[in-house]
Amino acid sequence: MGLRGVGAGLTFSVFIVACSSGNGLAGPTSSLSATTPITTGTPETTDTTATPPTSAIPTTTLPPVVPPEGYELVWRDEFNETALNTALWTIENSTFGEGNNELHCYTPANVSVANDVLAITATENQTTCPRNKVRDYASGMVHTRDTAAFRYAWFEIRAKVPAGQGLWPAIWLSPNDDTYGLWPKSGEIDLMELRGQNPTVARVNFHYAGSDGGREQSPRDIEADGEGFHEAFHTFALRWTDQGITWFIDGVEVHSVNNWNSEAGPFPAPFDQRFFLRLNLAVGGNFPGPPDDTTPWPAVMEVDYVRVFQSFP
Repeated sequence: MGLRGVGAGLTFSVFIVACSSGNGLAGPTSSLSATTPITTGTPETTDTTATPPTSAIPTTTLPPVVPPEGYELVWRDEFNETALNTALWTIENSTFGEGNNELHCYTPANVSVANDVLAITATENQTTCPRNKVRDYASGMVHTRDTAAFRYAWFEIRAKVPAGQGLWPAIWLSPNDDTYGLWPKSGEIDLMELRGQNPTVARVNFHYAGSDGGREQSPRDIEADGEGFHEAFHTFALRWTDQGITWFIDGVEVHSVNNWNSEAGPFPAPFDQRFFLRLNLAVGGNFPGPPDDTTPWPAVMEVDYVRVFQSFP
């Protein structure tokens, strides 16, 4: 059903999750019968440049990278330092995700770097969050809101996710300026998210407000027929241009959308503005449901590298 391909020892079965929007983006109903997540939040201001930001590429010895044809490497983190490079990332310290009924605080203590890997760790321990809110879980999120945002780019992230009921790892893009209004009007692009209780199925998607103002999306679920996404590192990539958005897993194209109708304006709005990166591990929420007695603690999402490429005339 749909696309099947092999990449890095992994075979994918791709399913399109039906949408009720009538926008022409939906396909056959997924056999997973998954509840589509509703992600909320208000992105804040970030900066970017119109030419390759060489200052975003550290001067330390880094592994060579061959860019996709026609692209240049403009931003990267190989996590080869002793701590997270806060010149590149901001660590979330909040109860972000309340609109999804998520159950954690995001704290700096749940983010670490060691052995060339970023670790975002979720724990089951009562935590006092900002504004004196108390949660039964703590976890981590890092983002480039204050450091880098991009309009049209190729993103590549190599990561390994945890398994467990109620865990919600995600790699996604948020709008920098909310040019067209609050979520979903200014859009969201999900490179990857999954339910920890079903770690062999990853979802790629995007969200925006359709011509009638209602939330539209184009979710596609990708099932790993071999190694699950929790058993080994896999590469999640996104090619975003003014002609559309294409998703890849381990080099295999798994989804592509090249037309949509948005209340923000003519195609490709709202995906014609700057977006920034988010990496996080949520606990609970509308998408995976709450943890239970089977959920292992601590749970760790590991990220090997993040690379961003752009095409310049």
